[in-house]
Amino acid sequence: MTKSVVQRMEITAQSAGDVIRVFLRDCRVDLSIGIYQAEMQKTQPVIVSVELEAALPHRYQDRVESRLDRVIDYEQIYNFIQQELPRMGHVYLLETLAEQVIEYCFRDIRVRKARVRLEKIEVFSSAAGAGIEITRNRPAEGASPS
Repeated sequence: MTKSVVQRMEITAQSAGDVIRVFLRDCRVDLSIGIYQAEMQKTQPVIVSVELEAALPHRYQDRVESRLDRVIDYEQIYNFIQQELPRMGHVYLLETLAEQVIEYCFRDIRVRKARVRLEKIEVFSSAAGAGIEITRNRPAEGASPS
């Protein structure tokens, strides 16, 4: 889908205020993450959740619609988390991984907001998890991210 077609659809949807939220919840992946020596010795399970917001370009009324180019495909995000994050090698901060996921999600020009949550689930014995959540709006065209 060309950028101009998507932009026209977004302008129409934005004027109506309609949005779609696409999410991937509690995706487990083993990563080399952390600043402590013990964390550098082996991978640990991390739970990743992603929520994306985009303008809703049209109504999905065709019951046989199956074209993935008309939707934000969460399988691509899942594959990025499962395949690309582990390939990054050791990363010290969860925030760094969250930014990588957000950057990947913004490759789809329809995504205007991304929220990424990462939780280490074995960091404390008496806690279900500890982690971070980052929410970013798409930077304006020509603006450089900080």
